[in-house]
Parts: sequence; C-alpha cells; structure tokens
Amino acid sequence: MALTSFFLLFGTIGLPELLIILLILLLIFGASRLPQLGGALGRTVKSFKEGMKEAEKPSLKCPQCGYETKEEADFCQKCGKKLK
Repeated sequence: MALTSFFLLFGTIGLPELLIILLILLLIFGASRLPQLGGALGRTVKSFKEGMKEAEKPSLKCPQCGYETKEEADFCQKCGKKLK
C-alpha cells in the first residue's frame, strides 16, 4: 500500500530524471571518480546477490550439538554425529 502511494506521489523515474541525477553526481564527485564509484556499486550489488544465494541454501542442524552447516554433509563438522 505504501509503495503504491509513493508512485502516485512521485511517479516513476524516467530518462530525464536519470540524466539530472547523473549530472548532479558528476558535479559532486567529478568525472575521474565516477568510474570508481560505478565499480564499487557493481561489486556491492554482486556481493549482495551472492549473500542472498547463500542465505537460500538449506542448512542442516546437528541433533546432538546444534551446529548448523550450509553444506550437504553426511556428518556434523563439529562433533561428527551422522546428520542424515
């Protein structure tokens, strides 16, 4: 509901708005720093996506010690008890 009211109030961002944002960034950071900022933003997005994929992996919990592992292991990595 809140997202719908946001779009009603502000609308969507189009090409003219993106160009204005890019111009402001150019004025603030300078032309030499923009590629560095773009690279840092790309690495951040990539790291975030990898973290989301890691969080989606099923975890196994040891019934004896409670240790959680993300790997498809047959035995607990901490106490050695069989997991499956």
